[in-house]
Amino acid sequence: MKILVGAIVQESNTFSPYRSGLEDFRGNIHLLGEEMLGLEIENEVRGSLQALQDNGAEALPTLCLYAVSAGRFGGADFSALEQLMTERVLAAAEECDGVFFAMHGAMSAEGCDDVEGRLSGIIRSLIGDKPFVLSLDLHANITREMVRHPDAIVGYRTFPHTDFYETGYRATELLLSMLRTGRRPSMAYRKIPMIIPAENQQTMYGPFAELWAEASAGEADGMSAVTSIFPVQCWLDVEESGASVIVVGEDREKAEQEADRMAALFWDKRHAFDVQLHSVAEIVELARRLRGTEGPIVISDSADSPGAGSTGDSAAVLRQLLACGAEKDMNALLVVTDAPAVAAAIDAGVGREVSLSIGHTLNPAGEPIAVRGTVVRIGDGRFRLGGGHAKNTVARMGRCVVLEIGRISLLIGERAVFSGDPSMYRTMGLEPTAADIVMVKSASQFRADYDALSRHIYILDTPGSSPANIRSLPFEKLARPFYPFDDDFDWRKSQGYEN
Repeated sequence: MKILVGAIVQESNTFSPYRSGLEDFRGNIHLLGEEMLGLEIENEVRGSLQALQDNGAEALPTLCLYAVSAGRFGGADFSALEQLMTERVLAAAEECDGVFFAMHGAMSAEGCDDVEGRLSGIIRSLIGDKPFVLSLDLHANITREMVRHPDAIVGYRTFPHTDFYETGYRATELLLSMLRTGRRPSMAYRKIPMIIPAENQQTMYGPFAELWAEASAGEADGMSAVTSIFPVQCWLDVEESGASVIVVGEDREKAEQEADRMAALFWDKRHAFDVQLHSVAEIVELARRLRGTEGPIVISDSADSPGAGSTGDSAAVLRQLLACGAEKDMNALLVVTDAPAVAAAIDAGVGREVSLSIGHTLNPAGEPIAVRGTVVRIGDGRFRLGGGHAKNTVARMGRCVVLEIGRISLLIGERAVFSGDPSMYRTMGLEPTAADIVMVKSASQFRADYDALSRHIYILDTPGSSPANIRSLPFEKLARPFYPFDDDFDWRKSQGYEN
C-alpha cells in the first residue's frame, strides 16, 4: 500500500493584528517531498510515517508545513499555499492508495474563513474516491465543508497537547484498516453553539477530563471506534464557529447516538469551564505572604499568548508589577517580545545600565513602558521544548537578553514563541523554582510542565488578543443565540446544530 502523507498546520486568531504568511512556515517546519522522511520532531507526520513503516506500507511524502499560531493568513500567500499543496498532492494522487493529512482545523485566511474546508476539498478533488483520513488539533473549528471531504476525522485527545505523534499514528492505522477491509466508517458530526475559555480545558483533571472519560467509555462499549471532542479555538470570529463532537464508527446508528450523547454532555458542562481571573496586585500580595514557603507562584498572561496567536509584546504585567513596587522585594521572571529593545540592549552590552521602551511594537492596542535596568545576559534564543510539545521541538525566539529591573528579571526576545516551558528561562540562566513569581503567556499548554513545579497557578485579567474573558471580544460573525453571549435557549434548534 502506498499512502500520500502531508501536513499544513497553523492556528489563526482573527483578533490578532499580526498577519501570517509563508515565512511563518519557513521559520518553523517547512519540508517538501523526501525531506519529510528525515523529520525528527514527533508530530502527526512522524507518527504517520512510523505507522506506515510498522505496517509494511510505503509513504509518498508531499509537504509538511507547521507554523506558530498567528493572525489571519495573508491572501496572496494563501493562494501560493493552495498552489503548492495542489502541485504536491497532484504529483502523488494517481500512485497513492489513500491519504493521511494533518491540519489544525482553525486556520483562517484573508478571503477564506475555512481554510481546512477549502484545502480538504482540493485534496478530495485530486484523489477521487480513495480513502482519506484527516487529523486535527483539539481546538479545530469543525465545519460542514471539513466533514464533507474526508472519510474520517481524528483529533488530539490531550490539552496540554502531548499526543501529536499518537494522533498521526492512530489516524494512519484507521486509514490502513479501511484499505485492508474495503469498508469505510460512518462519521457522525454534532455542532454545539458555544465557545469556552481555553484556560480550563486541561484533560488531566476538571470538566474536560470528565468529558473525555465519557468518550473513552463509549469507545469501550462499542458505540464508537474513535471519538473526537473539539472545544474550538475561542478567539476565532467566523460564521460557522462553535464546539463540535465527531464520532467515527462502523455502525451508523450507534455513531449517531453516541454523537448525540456526547454533544449533550458537553453542553450540560458549559458552566463548569468558567475561569476565575486575578489582578497582578492580588498576586503580589499573595506572593509576599507565601514567600519562601511553597515554591513559585505561576501567573499566566494568557491574553497575550503567542500560542494562541497573540503577539507576546504586551507590557501590562510588567507595568502592574512596577506599580506594586514588586521590583524592590519580588524575585519575578517575566518575558516579552520586543526586537528594538533587544537590539538596544545588545548595543549597550552586558553589565551596562540602559533605558528602554518596552512593549507594543507589534500590537498597537496598548502603551509601551519606559524602564531602566541592567543587561545581565545575551543569548541566541534557542531552547528545546519539554513535556508540553512534540518531542525534539526547538523554539527560536531570535536574539534575546535578560534585563534586571531591581529584582525583576525581564527576558526580552526578538520573536514571539511559546513561553510556557521552564526551559525558556533556564536557557538564559533563570531558574523558575527559585523565583517568587514566574510569568508565562499561555492559556493552558504551560501546565504540562508547570503543574509539577507550583501549587499556585493563576490566570491574570489582562488585555490582549486572546483573553479568557471571551465576552470582552468584539465578535461580529457568530450566529446567535450562542453561548456565553446567550444561555437560556434550545441549543439543538440553533443554527449551529448539525444532525
